[in-house]
Amino acid sequence: MANVVRPGWGGTSTKLWQWARKSAEPFGDLCCALLFERSLVEASPLVANAAGASIRLAAEDDLDMICGLYAGDAWLWLDGREAYRDRLRRGERCYLAFVDGAIAHVNWTCFSWGDALPGRPLRLKPGEVYTTDAFTPAAFRGKGIHALVLARMLADARSGGARHAYTLGQLDRRDAHKGLLMLRWQEIGRVVYFQRHGRSDATFLWRQGNTAPLFERGS
Repeated sequence: MANVVRPGWGGTSTKLWQWARKSAEPFGDLCCALLFERSLVEASPLVANAAGASIRLAAEDDLDMICGLYAGDAWLWLDGREAYRDRLRRGERCYLAFVDGAIAHVNWTCFSWGDALPGRPLRLKPGEVYTTDAFTPAAFRGKGIHALVLARMLADARSGGARHAYTLGQLDRRDAHKGLLMLRWQEIGRVVYFQRHGRSDATFLWRQGNTAPLFERGS
């Protein structure tokens, strides 16, 4: 895994980034997306199921529940139930975790292409997968459920013949990176972009590291 980006902006850089984001809010969203990769040649580390979660694949009957979780989150929401139904119908998998009957995590594995940057999907090659739209309700955060579900997803993909995985994170959501780091994902690239309110595309302002999977596979 070459071109590893050292994570973290500290001190003055972090304050400047926060100021820039706040200044942009009246006009749109200023985001820094982090591209992670992981080889699936070797199995993922085992993750303890401390919360006693059960995991199953979603069906179309679950879409209202999934959309209810995503609808208030601009980073995740695709603006319509049909987008998620289309994912299921083209063969992508949605994993659901439950604790004592309550939904505790949602996450997707894509095998053909996945929604990545605005207006720019990540097209997958044979043997690659893309995990996306991980969401843990507030009541279940900090319990290791993200890592538990993601480990299952990677194990299933590996059993199906996949040998490489990608995912995206957001600079401002470091808590969501804990599960990735536990499973030995590595950050390889960063993209800063601005998305105006009401637009489905974005203006890409800056790139660092290896962003080729996002920009050199068509759109």
